[in-house]
Amino acid sequence: MLPRRRVLIAGQGEWLEAMARTFLEDGAIIALMGTAPADLERVLDALGGEQSDRFGQVVGEGCFETLVARLGRLDVLVCMPPQAMAGQSLEACLVAQVAGPGALLKAACARMLRHGGRLLAVAPPLPSQPSSSLSSQLSSQEHHGTAMAQAALSELIQRLASRAPDKVRANLLCPEGSRPDAVAECARFLAGGAGRSLNGQVLHLSA
Repeated sequence: MLPRRRVLIAGQGEWLEAMARTFLEDGAIIALMGTAPADLERVLDALGGEQSDRFGQVVGEGCFETLVARLGRLDVLVCMPPQAMAGQSLEACLVAQVAGPGALLKAACARMLRHGGRLLAVAPPLPSQPSSSLSSQLSSQEHHGTAMAQAALSELIQRLASRAPDKVRANLLCPEGSRPDAVAECARFLAGGAGRSLNGQVLHLSA
């Protein structure tokens, strides 16, 4: 029998739940890294409560090390940065969508260099355009920030993909209107044997 994959999923809300369900159905042991206690608790409750094959912790100092230690081994990292919030500054957007996820991806890559693994980043989707002129101006700023975040994540993924191409596969998913469960299915494909030939790719998913 093949060993069960150990998967760390970082995200929030319905995206975190959909990704967790998909990998649980695949027989993986999953650790969840949530952004808020209430959100993480809701996701775990929806999955049937914390068990030996599903557990989580809120983002904070030492969170990554604690979850990886509990997993015992890290085979797959799925990192899903949050969507830009209304009125969020460009600096705050890039910190949330690039700096934090970038640090997590690099830490996971370092853990995988010896035994191999898969790094999957899910870029935040571009915000939809509203009708009013004021909202349109704000949305344009958010759109610009998210586009910059997607470009920065793409560059990071390509650097990580070239670091140890014989061991670590790193790819970026850019969902534009795709449902969380559809994105999760694509992530499962990339994390499995069928995705071994894809490395350093930016895959755009449409609705």
